[in-house]
Amino acid sequence: MLETVRQIGYLQLDPTNVVARNHLLILWSRLGPYDRAVLDRLMWKDRALYETVSLILPTEDRPLHEVRVRAERRGEGPYKGRINAWVKKNDRLRRDILARIRREGPLPITAFEDRASHGWRSSGWTADRNVSQMLSFLLRLGHLSTGGRAGGKRVWTLSDDWLPAVRPLARGAAARHATERALRALGLATLKELRYSYAFGWFVTAAALESLVRDGTAARVKVEGFREPHFALVSALRARASDRERTTLLSPFDNLIIQRDRTEKLFGMRYRMEIYVPKHLRVRGFWAMPILHRNELIGTVDPKMDREHERLEVLRLHLERDAPRDRSTRRAIEDAVEDLAAFVGATDVTWPKGIASSYSRR
Repeated sequence: MLETVRQIGYLQLDPTNVVARNHLLILWSRLGPYDRAVLDRLMWKDRALYETVSLILPTEDRPLHEVRVRAERRGEGPYKGRINAWVKKNDRLRRDILARIRREGPLPITAFEDRASHGWRSSGWTADRNVSQMLSFLLRLGHLSTGGRAGGKRVWTLSDDWLPAVRPLARGAAARHATERALRALGLATLKELRYSYAFGWFVTAAALESLVRDGTAARVKVEGFREPHFALVSALRARASDRERTTLLSPFDNLIIQRDRTEKLFGMRYRMEIYVPKHLRVRGFWAMPILHRNELIGTVDPKMDREHERLEVLRLHLERDAPRDRSTRRAIEDAVEDLAAFVGATDVTWPKGIASSYSRR
């Protein structure tokens, strides 16, 4: 499990829980059924993985990611210093949070009173959520860490008490290391795609990529039908392709498909999340999970977990026009859905009426 996170670079956190949390699904898609207690041990006992605001990362990668933390403190992050200015204006709230955790140990958000003198301004759902924003900002700035989960909610602790002290990489070393890691995670990518890599993209530079090419670590690869140069690690080009034929379902936030344009380029399937699409206009469904079948994306399954009745409901099956529709493919899709049901604790799976017509060639 740890090796999987090392390979792909991160697990993305997302509150959507239609079937299961995204980070749990990412591991399931790659490993099959697994004991969630192992992940908990890696997170909260061994501390081999740790949480940032939106990602779970290998703790051994902290010298890289600490570069960004220090940059955020200098006001160089995406908020352009707005975080630092707001935290400074609400120093009383900041000091109260840190003092209470220092005195009482790890605490949930409900333990803190809103003592902000200046509310957080936002056009979104974070407006005036001052305590949660302060906690999030202190996490982003490296002062706080997630020291556990209670009912899915973060328990906040001091970073100095939770994570080992590290020295951030120099900028040049960080760029080279991140670019190489992004290549390893993506396999084959353009510079633009490497810069979109969630865990590493902030650090990736053209200079670092050229350096990897010059010393033989990476190579330019010409991809038929595309003008822009692609790159891959030389070691990956020499590796033998896996002959394992496995069918699984991917979370909409899965690392493999999170760059939608790249997904379409690699697999020929146009995929977009339809959470914000009006129900009557949805084609694939609210939580449509792409079907990865024999290294191809052949369609989507839109499932929903009915936790009260321990039932996984398949609301929609959408197959691509060129997807195979033979009996073995149908069985493979059904097996993948049943495996998902078992993983999330469902004792029953229901399919919409007339689902057989979805397998007929249109």
